[in-house]
Amino acid sequence: MLKIALAAGIIYEWVLGSPVSGLQSLGFAAMRTLCAMLLAWMVLEFARMLWLVAMSMDPRPSAERRNGAPR
Repeated sequence: MLKIALAAGIIYEWVLGSPVSGLQSLGFAAMRTLCAMLLAWMVLEFARMLWLVAMSMDPRPSAERRNGAPR
């Protein structure tokens, strides 16, 4: 997930970032890229967590779960 987030942060800065014309603007661009990468990483991990929670749920109806599986 970190590799995807890093790519998303770089793409964000490349497409939407302001032009780099000096050393100070390069530092700001690097910080914006880092922030975008961390945000993308958090979103990806949250989506992964939701997927794992959804896949761990028991698909049986509630009555069957309560009474046990029919034999």
